[in-house]
Order: sequence, then structure tokens, then C-alpha cells
Amino acid sequence: MDLKTSLAFIERAKQAADAIHAHVAIAIVDEGGNLVALEKMDGTQLGSMKLAIMKAKTSVNYARPSADMEHALNGGNYMIGTLPDTLPAGGGYPITIGNRMIGALGLSGGEGETDANLAKEAVTTALQALK
Repeated sequence: MDLKTSLAFIERAKQAADAIHAHVAIAIVDEGGNLVALEKMDGTQLGSMKLAIMKAKTSVNYARPSADMEHALNGGNYMIGTLPDTLPAGGGYPITIGNRMIGALGLSGGEGETDANLAKEAVTTALQALK
């Protein structure tokens, strides 16, 4: 995951957030969970930056949307809450090209389902644009 590609994903996330008048922080991590890019939209609470990073890392570490972890926890799989360095909350979404995960996007600032939907939309539309 390079910086130019990361910024393209962030731009798509900002467009999706703007469309619903949301204020979010967006983080992109590489396949090793290392932060590549982070942006906080004006009006976003400061705490959302750390949450966005944690959601992206959760998504890349477990190769799934972080909302899946949240749904499992809410469904009674309480072990999810004990996993190290994991934030089981919607807003993290893996970035996969072909069969290879190259990183993940994390987004925070709204409600869990809003963050989850925005993250998925940003990744999906950015991947379509990269084709």
C-alpha cells in the first residue's frame, strides 16, 4: 500500500461522508497494520483518529470488516472482546486486490452502522476506480 493509493481511498471516504453530511477520521494501514495515511475532516472529534486507526488494524489483522467482529460480540461471542489490539466496532474494511489483502481502511466519527457503511462504500468505489 503506497501513499498515492492510500490517498485515493481517503478521498473516496471523504466523498461518501460529505454526501451524508458526516464528519469522520479516515485511516489507511498496509497489510502489516502499519499506518500509511490518516486524515480528519473538519468538525470531527479528536478521538475518532485513534478509533479509525484501531478499526483499520482490526480489519487487516482478522481479514474481515470490523463490523463482523462487532456483530459477533453482540451475538454473544464475548471472547471477541478479549482479543488483543482489537476494536470490534463497525468502520474497518479490508482492501483486497485479486486474492491479496494490501491493507485496510478505518473510519470513525458516526454511529457504528454509518461508519461500517461508509467504509465499505469507500473501499468498493475506490477499487472500482483503480480498475
